Formats: sequence, C-alpha cells, structure tokens
Amino acid sequence: MINIEHEKSINQLIKKKSLVQKYFLWLQPCEIWCLLRKKTQFNSTIYDCIQSGLENPDAICGLYAIDGDCYELFRCLFWPVIMDYHKIDIRNLIFKHDFGDYHDIQDLSSEINQQILSIRIRIDRSIQHYPMIPKLTVDQLLEIEERVRTTLEHLDEDLQGDYHSLKDLNEMDQIKLRERSILFQEPIDRYLESAGVYNHWPNGRGFSINKDENFIIWVNEEDHLSFIAQSNDSKMNETYERLIRAITQLHQAFEFQQHQRLGYLNFSPLNIGTALQVNVHIKLNHTEKLDELIEFSKKYDIHLENTNEKNIFNLSNIIRLGRTEFHIIRSMWNGIQQIIEQDINQNIN
Repeated sequence: MINIEHEKSINQLIKKKSLVQKYFLWLQPCEIWCLLRKKTQFNSTIYDCIQSGLENPDAICGLYAIDGDCYELFRCLFWPVIMDYHKIDIRNLIFKHDFGDYHDIQDLSSEINQQILSIRIRIDRSIQHYPMIPKLTVDQLLEIEERVRTTLEHLDEDLQGDYHSLKDLNEMDQIKLRERSILFQEPIDRYLESAGVYNHWPNGRGFSINKDENFIIWVNEEDHLSFIAQSNDSKMNETYERLIRAITQLHQAFEFQQHQRLGYLNFSPLNIGTALQVNVHIKLNHTEKLDELIEFSKKYDIHLENTNEKNIFNLSNIIRLGRTEFHIIRSMWNGIQQIIEQDINQNIN
C-alpha cells in the first residue's frame, strides 16, 4: 500500500516537473550516488548539468551537457530525457548523416511560391576537444573565435564576409542587428544564464555575414558554431546549398563532436542529431480553421504557429533526431506545399 501511494505521489510530481526532474525522480538511490561521484575529463559533474533545471523548475528540459562526455557518462539521466523529448528509442539507433543532393529539392509552383515569404535554415555544431560554452575559459573562447575568424577567410567568395566581435559593437548597433535577425539575442534568458552560457560575456562572441546577407555564422552564442542560411524568397534548394557548402568547408578545419547514436552533440539535448532548425514564413489567406491546420501540419512533422503579423505563420521542423538532414528538409518542403495547397483550395471552394 505504501509503494502504491508513493508511486501516485511521484506521478503527481512528474506532471508538474521538467524532463530532468521527471527522470531524476525515477533514479534509484544507488544510481544517484553513482552519478554524483562521476566527473568528465573537463571536470563536469551531474550537478553542473542539472543546475539550470533546479533553479528553474518550470523549464521544459532543465538538462544541459556541459561537455560532450556528459551524454555517455551520465546516460542514465540524459538518455531517458532525450527519448522522451525526441519521441525515439535511441538504444538501437545508428545515426546517419546525409546532406543529400540539393538539386533534388524541387522548386514549387509560382502560385505556391507567392505565399512563401522567407526561409531560414540553421545548423549548430560543437568543436571537438573543447567543452561546451559554460566550461570554456576566456582564453578558450578567444581561441575559438580567432580560429573561426581565420578559417572564414578561406570560404568561397560568396560566403565570405566581415567578422564582428560582440565586444566591439556599441549598444545601438547591436539593437539594429538583432532587429534584422543578424545578431543573436542579448543575454537575458534565465535558463541559459543558470546553466552558465553567459559566462565571460561578451568575450569570444561574434558573427560574420556575407555581402548578400544570406549567410551568417554565429560564434560562441549557445554552441561553438551556428551556421545560418536565409533568403527572402522560396528558393529552398539554393538556401540549403549555401548551408551545405559552408559547413563542408569549415569541417575541413574543425572536427565536430559526434556520437554514433545521438549524432552531432551540442549543449542542449534538445538540439542534437542533425541539430537542424528550419523556419519558413508563409502567408495564409484562410485562417478560420486554424486548429485543423495545425493538426494537419503535424502529419508532416511541422510545427505551425502565429507570428506577430496578420496571416503570417512560421513553419518549423519538429524532428531533429532519427532522420538525415536531407530527409528532414525534403519532407518539410513537401509538407509546406500541401499546407499552402490546402489554403489555396479553400479559396477555390
């Protein structure tokens, strides 16, 4: 009887807790004791990983990898959290990386293209032999920044741009760049602050943007590197090609952290695997049945949400782990076509 009541109390707590607290509650005392005694090669502890979740119980996840070793050393906590969030069994998963052929991303009809306003694709990477941002010293932050700055000079000419260190930008310039989504946000996220992401800010942080303003690299924001390709039209294949080319060229100078099951490793376990984030802004003329449209989008693993502008919606990929980059991009592109076609057909009817 006591065990039943104890299980009920745990279930009640779980409903109110973040993912890390949910699965920490299920650990046996011997497992918790074992976790507390372990340290990674960078001296990261399980407390470092769960600190943000302890300070912010309203977090969705609350668990962060302070270095790449955490995913394996503390797997009895990380793996259940990952499987819960990504809705996939990783115990027998073999990660496959494949950018595919961007030529196979077909252009859509002119009628559909008219409703696609912008495309933004982002992939994050963590550099091998370094811990994640919270454990980096000032010297390491500056070292990564300088290495990236030097490597950027050897990119293809259309990808090259001026590099700007955050510490050299005045407040007004930063505001203008953020309004244009060129610069990452200011350090005000309490979850990331508790996790140590803003340590030594703004040292070692910066960005590069090419002349056409369709390719951006962020350095030491939340992860070591963030590659961003964007466009103000419907050219998904061209946007995707720029991203592939940039990552491939930088990969010649940097080895990225990777796990055979989890794929590419980053600071947040929510952003692993492909670590691919796609955002497409579209205009919809018929929003009377928005709830139905949101459910329809989920069939294609697409999250649909309102923006601050009337009839403008942001579509983003739900899946990052368990599929290749090319599979995610092509599936989402096909889904966007179906969503817009349904909107057009409502107009005809």
